[in-house]
Amino acid sequence: MTRAKDPRLVQTLVAHPLAAPLDIRRILRGVHVARLSLAAAIYLAAVFVWLTTDESSTLLSSLALVGAMSFTAASVIYTEVYKRPAGKTFLYLQALFDLALVTAVVQVTGGPGSGFAALYILVTAEAALLLPARGVVLVAALGIAVYVAAAVMTPGGERDLRFWLRVGVFAAVAGGCGYVSAKLREQSIGQEALAAELAEFRLQKADVEELKSRARKLEAVAELSASLAHEIRNPLSAIRSAVEQLGASPRSNADERALSTLVQRESDRLSRLLSDFIDFARLDAARWTPVDAIEVASGAISLAENHPDKPQGVTINATLPRTPVLVDGDSDLLHRALFNLLLNAIQASPPEGTIFVEALELSPRQTPIDGAPFLGGGLAIRITDEGGGIPDDIRKRMFDPFVSTKRGGTGLGLAVVQRAITAHKGLVLVDSTARGSRFTVLLPRSTRSANGVSNV
Repeated sequence: MTRAKDPRLVQTLVAHPLAAPLDIRRILRGVHVARLSLAAAIYLAAVFVWLTTDESSTLLSSLALVGAMSFTAASVIYTEVYKRPAGKTFLYLQALFDLALVTAVVQVTGGPGSGFAALYILVTAEAALLLPARGVVLVAALGIAVYVAAAVMTPGGERDLRFWLRVGVFAAVAGGCGYVSAKLREQSIGQEALAAELAEFRLQKADVEELKSRARKLEAVAELSASLAHEIRNPLSAIRSAVEQLGASPRSNADERALSTLVQRESDRLSRLLSDFIDFARLDAARWTPVDAIEVASGAISLAENHPDKPQGVTINATLPRTPVLVDGDSDLLHRALFNLLLNAIQASPPEGTIFVEALELSPRQTPIDGAPFLGGGLAIRITDEGGGIPDDIRKRMFDPFVSTKRGGTGLGLAVVQRAITAHKGLVLVDSTARGSRFTVLLPRSTRSANGVSNV
């Protein structure tokens, strides 16, 4: 990835929504526990009834337990001790071994008519989490083939309507798991790509100092804007009031009343502009508490979806974590920043366009800044539109106050976003092409719980 000259700008290559990551190591741990539990349970059952069962079943259950323990131990050593990546071959071996284990369990417990035949569904679900869609279909087809072959080869094996319905259920589950696997893989690839890019985009000390310098300049502009706004607002109110009274006078003619209306309308517009300046100057996190950023983002999305400026055909496609993600800050200020970005995306979107809103939790190693304030990791909230992009001459100045491409705009929207996110010790990264713009808000995770207790 080529690094942008401006530390606020970064190239991001993925354009589809993100979902929660597939943690392969965590899934494998669950598979290991389930495998050993199943093998141990079948072995214990065989031991308790060894006097009434045949020797082949006891031997098969013993071999299954020893095989499960040996194979699982080798897998744990490979992934947990030597920290080797779980490659495609390794994951296929996991699914195939569990398929063999379930087949052994079914044979020990009565053959194709065993109630444990439903465990083939769990193996298919395991494959859906570990393998691509075609791998899921392969494992499921192999499981069905083994199950049917066992029924055919077993003397007096069950092959009635119930048996074939069971086979049909296995096939339907395999198809559903294959579809889910494809979707999970597609979304996980996007998340991994974004995390990898953010990990590569490391801000150096000079970059951080430049960001701090820009923040100080923005603060100085804000203070100046507030002073001028206060100085102008009072005489402007007096002028508007005087013109309104002159226009309402019985001695005024039609032209004078029209001019009076014009002055009042423009005075109101200037008053709104001055209010924006004052709000821009007052941006600060007044209530510094742990805030659920996902809840704030959801509220901003709901408000944007019902905004009168949103064209009829424009839709918002949101993919957010289901669990809260806490950041330290002010919920109102954070809401305002995210809503401004959403409103910009709405106004930039073409008819029938789609706005993608995605959120991704980041580990400390995946954030652009080493150390504070991202010691506890971070949260990336990404807003993507399908508009015409940001002109090159505007791109480097777009966070500066009074810079706008909108007719009648004050140019304070992105400046408000910049100040608000800076107040939360975060960053705003931008990527814009002719196919649309993408704003990524990076916020450090809270080091405190919701009740104020430190998590560090």
